[in-house]
Amino acid sequence: MKNDVLHRLTTARPAHLDPGLPTASPVREEELATAMSRPRATCGARVTIRPRRAGRPLVSGLALATAAAVAALVITDTAPEKPGSSSSAASGSSGSRILLAAASHVERQPAGSGRYWYVEEQMGSLHKVPGKNYTIDVRTEQRYWTAAAKNKYWSQYVDSGTRPATKVDEEAWKADGSPTSWKLTDETDGFVTYAGKGEISHDAPGGRADSMPYGEVPLRLLPTLPTDAKALRKRLFALVDKDYNAPEKVLDRIVVSTAIQLATSLPSTPALRAAAYRLLAAEPGVRSLGEVKDRTGRTGYAVALPGHDGSAPELRLIFDKSTGMPLGTETVATRSGDGVSEGELLSYATITAMKWTDEVPPFDTDTPDPGPVIESDR
Repeated sequence: MKNDVLHRLTTARPAHLDPGLPTASPVREEELATAMSRPRATCGARVTIRPRRAGRPLVSGLALATAAAVAALVITDTAPEKPGSSSSAASGSSGSRILLAAASHVERQPAGSGRYWYVEEQMGSLHKVPGKNYTIDVRTEQRYWTAAAKNKYWSQYVDSGTRPATKVDEEAWKADGSPTSWKLTDETDGFVTYAGKGEISHDAPGGRADSMPYGEVPLRLLPTLPTDAKALRKRLFALVDKDYNAPEKVLDRIVVSTAIQLATSLPSTPALRAAAYRLLAAEPGVRSLGEVKDRTGRTGYAVALPGHDGSAPELRLIFDKSTGMPLGTETVATRSGDGVSEGELLSYATITAMKWTDEVPPFDTDTPDPGPVIESDR
C-alpha cells in the first residue's frame, strides 16, 4: 500500500537504527529509550522496538510523538511546577496522592462484561504552519475493538479535519484568508485539509497490517497479571526483560510505558487498572497539575510524568474526579527548540468512549488495497 504508515516509518528510520546494529550501542540505546518514552500516534502508526526473540511481538510498543495521544487541558488554578523548584517535592507528593486517590475510585467501578472492549479517542497533533504565525490542530479519531480472550484486535482511523488550534490562532488564520488546506512538509502525506478525508484505514484480524493494541504484554496474559503494584512491576519487568535486549534503565521505562497503557487503554479489570495507577504513583518526579478540563469540557485531575531525560516530552494523564477512569493524555514540550517553546502542547487524545460491548465491529476485512500506482507519461 503506497501510503502504508509502517512502510513510511521504516523508510524514514535513521541508519543507526538498522536492526543489524548491536542493541547496546550508545546511540541505539538512547533512541530505544526515547521511543519507549513517547506516547502513541494517530493514524494507526506503531513503533515496535526490535524484540529479542524472532518474529513480530504479540503487542507493539508506544509510537511516535508527532501525533501523540493527549487530552488538551485548561488549567484553572494551578501551574505546572518545574522539577527542582522549591515546591517540586510537595507537588510530587500531591501527584502521587492524586494517582492513589484515582486508584481507590477506579477499583470500585463495576467490571462490566461483553465480547469486545471498545475505546474511542479524539486525537490531535499541533503544528505551526510554515511561513505563518499560527498553529493548526491536525485531528484524527481512533476507534478500536479488542477481543481480549481471543487476542484479536480491530482498529479504525478517521481524518476529522484540521482546525486552528486556539482562538488566537483562529484570528491569525482568518487574517491569512481562512485557507482550507495546508502543506506541512515536502512529503505527500504532509498535506492536510480543513474538511478532512474521512476514514483513513481500518484493520481486522488476519489482514495485511494486523496491527495490535498498545502495551507490552499479550492480551491473553492480562488476567494473569497481579493486582498489587509492587508485584505488578516485578511481573512486567520479567516480561519485557524476556522480550527485549536492552539495559535495565531502558527496561524500567518500558515497564512504565506498559503501566500507562494498562491504566489508560487496555481492557484491564478495575483492580488491575488501580494497580497500574499505584505503580505510576511510585515513579520519581510524578507531580500534580491540579484540577483541569479536557477538550470536551469534562473536569478532572491531572498528573505529569517526566520524560526519561530533560529534553523528552512530558506525559500528562487526566482522570475523572468521581470515578478515577482515564479521560485522556497529553504531551508537552520540556524545552524550546525545533519550532516549539517549553511548555507548549504537542499533541493530545481525549477518550470519548471506553466500555465493554457485544456490538460487533463494523468490518471484518482490512481497508481495500488500491494496488500498485501505475505511472504514465501521457
